[in-house]
Amino acid sequence: MPQLDAQIGALLSSLQAVGTVDLSSAGVETARSNLELMAQLQSKDLTPMAKVEDRLVDGRFRTIPIRVYWPKAARDCVGVTVFYHGGGFVLGSISTHDQLARSLAHHSNSVVISVAYALAPENKFPAAVEDALDAFRYAKMVNWELCDKERGAAVPVAVAGDSAGANLAAVVSYLSRNDAHGQPDFALLAYPVTDAAHQDSYPSYLENSEGYFLTAKDMQWFGELYLNSPDEAEDLRFSILLAPDLAPYPKTLIVVAGFDPLRDQGVAFAKALKDAGATAELWLYDSMVHGFFSMEALVDKAKDAVKRAGEYLGQALLKATA
Repeated sequence: MPQLDAQIGALLSSLQAVGTVDLSSAGVETARSNLELMAQLQSKDLTPMAKVEDRLVDGRFRTIPIRVYWPKAARDCVGVTVFYHGGGFVLGSISTHDQLARSLAHHSNSVVISVAYALAPENKFPAAVEDALDAFRYAKMVNWELCDKERGAAVPVAVAGDSAGANLAAVVSYLSRNDAHGQPDFALLAYPVTDAAHQDSYPSYLENSEGYFLTAKDMQWFGELYLNSPDEAEDLRFSILLAPDLAPYPKTLIVVAGFDPLRDQGVAFAKALKDAGATAELWLYDSMVHGFFSMEALVDKAKDAVKRAGEYLGQALLKATA
């Protein structure tokens, strides 16, 4: 049987001691503040960038704040990655995932665009999806500029995200298949939500329902805040695994954690992509918990996993250029 990583266990004990683990019981504002605090504690040594710039994107429905990270001079980058943060569509921000965005930029050598999509309950479904798609389209239009290429030059664009952000990256990869701007060249999905409509039917959802940072109670709370009505859980823009035909779909890397209620949803999505004829690779970190990509400052295996995933992302963008 897999064993919980010792550093993860110590971190969970520390968080439990200060009362920052039980997200749903805290309420929206307190849970948001707790997540910001956790990010600050884990971001003492930010990965340096050549340049960081905040911008505003004019979306179809809202103005979308983004932060752009250049790990090196623009002309030396291999492509652009649009990154969506996690947080159950309710929590999280550019700042909570600042270090993760920096790490992915550094290890992939790509320009990373971190997207502050609209959060629930202030903005219900499908607001986050709309913003995610608009931000991706923006990246497809300006990628040549971000990478200091001639106007109209082809620059590969990937999508990436963790948890709810991975859900958005997966959904954007699907919705853009008939888009004039085209699909992403690659998708990196860390512990994604893929089938919220039937999540209690997955063994990992029951096995890891509590005690490992994200709980089943939290997932129910997020869904209630995000959706207008329970029947929207069947919408493929939330439960992408229910899409009737996933082809065509970009090459995808799915990373899952052993002690995560969402583990089996990621596994099922990888299988569904392969069954549809897409290229999908699955990495299982069996001693990790949900959210471990954001724990790289405190957990050695998490740091190694982000580095490995970032390098894989960079190689995928290089291959897309060839």
